[in-house]
Amino acid sequence: MSARNNIAIVVIRSEGLEFARKLRQSFPSWDLWGPESSDINADEKTYPSRFKNWLSENFLKYEGFVCVMAAGIVVRSLSTMIPDKRTGPGVVVCDEFGRHAISLLGGHEGGANILAHRVASKTGCVPIITTGTESMKNYVLGVGCKKNAAYESLKELVIEVLNKANVLPDKVRVMTTIDLKENEPSILKLSDEFNWPLVIFSGNEINATNFQISHSTFVEDSIGVPGVCEPTALMASHFGKLIVPKTTSNGCAVALVGEPEIMDRRP
Repeated sequence: MSARNNIAIVVIRSEGLEFARKLRQSFPSWDLWGPESSDINADEKTYPSRFKNWLSENFLKYEGFVCVMAAGIVVRSLSTMIPDKRTGPGVVVCDEFGRHAISLLGGHEGGANILAHRVASKTGCVPIITTGTESMKNYVLGVGCKKNAAYESLKELVIEVLNKANVLPDKVRVMTTIDLKENEPSILKLSDEFNWPLVIFSGNEINATNFQISHSTFVEDSIGVPGVCEPTALMASHFGKLIVPKTTSNGCAVALVGEPEIMDRRP
């Protein structure tokens, strides 16, 4: 699923502007809306009416919404305008402190699940996905590659790793990498082809972990971290363990992390 960029970020109080602006720095083409009473900048938009009225007027004008406010406000505002799930936009709700990004409406067809992951990747908040098919995916794929690595090389290595673990591609919940590789063409193409949300971590975040991983002196000398595919996959997982450790080929590196079944998780 290609990324949607006709997105509105909406706040209901001035307290939500700090997080909203941080998000918009990563997605400058997205519109930021706030009430007239808030401290809105010249390149941002204001709505004079109640949020519910504004949402009703603009609901079908955008492909997605990131609402920085309480989920209950959004639910009550949407109650009279929820369309068929195949036609409506995706709606994500974030708290004003930026702790969580909740895929609230239009998870699959509306793109809210992907949108929640995009928000989380740029702000560090936790994506909350509750759709049935997504909740049963319990593998995280970590990837890394040299600059301009061949797409077929990366794809072949990924398939090799999945086959080694007897895991189907549709059981992968997310794909991870380091921020230095977030615009790498082969990684973006892989994410798009398999519809795997791409979760990004910074070098500082990787270096703050204490996972037992395959240490690469070459990678550390090159980009300042001991590894990419293993630590980022472990960071994005819930109590995950390495199923297939770092596997390399033709300048690409892939690792697979599995998350435990519900009954096997820590209390």
